[in-house]
Amino acid sequence: MSRQTTKNRQKRQEHSFKTAWRSWYASKSPVLLFVLKFGILLALFYGLSATPWFDRMLYSYLEANAWLSNTILNSFGQHTHVSEVTIESPQFAIVLRRGCDAVEATWLFCAAVLSFRAPFMRKLPGLTAGIVVLQALNLVRIVTLYWIGLHVPDFFDSAHTELWPAAFIIVAIVLFICWMKGGNGGNVSAGRRMGVSAGGE
Repeated sequence: MSRQTTKNRQKRQEHSFKTAWRSWYASKSPVLLFVLKFGILLALFYGLSATPWFDRMLYSYLEANAWLSNTILNSFGQHTHVSEVTIESPQFAIVLRRGCDAVEATWLFCAAVLSFRAPFMRKLPGLTAGIVVLQALNLVRIVTLYWIGLHVPDFFDSAHTELWPAAFIIVAIVLFICWMKGGNGGNVSAGRRMGVSAGGE
């Protein structure tokens, strides 16, 4: 009897452990899948960013940003002109290089949206809006950095290497949260399944 009782107790303990494990996994699996997808997309980005092809595409992108920023500056009477990735005037010049773009922040935002559990057609408007906002913000960054370099040069390095990079990450996170809670429509329940309440992160 004692052996049978011990075996029954062990079986109950094993069953209890398996039940607890399945319950934990069921509650955490959406989060784990999100983290896994997000990590894969980030790895893909940083892998691509190390290739010559990415450098060529980035240079063309920076040229386009320089041209658009120069157009904006001229509309404000700055009398600048652009040469490839350089915006200059007789008073000041700014050269766009890797990091003077919104590519990383945009990819972070897109990776978060794509990793979230929701139909793709619900993701598409959010992806489009987020990309547009971040690209427009990058033009604001370039224009303001030119203005700061011209009028407040002592503040240029701090604005370039600290304030604007932090601002892009914050904006990308805010855009994702706004999409998740609002633009994601009726899929807030997916957020709850991921452990994200309707009232915050």
